[in-house]
Amino acid sequence: MSQPPKTRSFAAWINLMPGSQPTLIVAGEVETSASNNKPVLKRSSGDAPAGTLQLDLTIRNTGGIGTQAFQFWPVRYDQAASRGAFSDVVILWDGEEIMTLPVSEVQ
Repeated sequence: MSQPPKTRSFAAWINLMPGSQPTLIVAGEVETSASNNKPVLKRSSGDAPAGTLQLDLTIRNTGGIGTQAFQFWPVRYDQAASRGAFSDVVILWDGEEIMTLPVSEVQ
């Protein structure tokens, strides 16, 4: 397993604001070593306990020429969700858990 990147400011919540589609949002920042490397969150194909969503964190090279500077980049994952659908989100790096986020509900 490769060393996971530095992360900060991660949070998970279900947006239940009136007038909008109920949505689970997972957001944070991930450090990369070049400006053409961007973090990506996607749903994991692995099995998770009921009420838990597992997301894979990867770093994708977007191509082109990038500067060689360590920098934090925003990353976000959205999914339709109803009230109480998730209690926590597990972030995985190379199949290993690097953080667990409690899911709050915002009305």
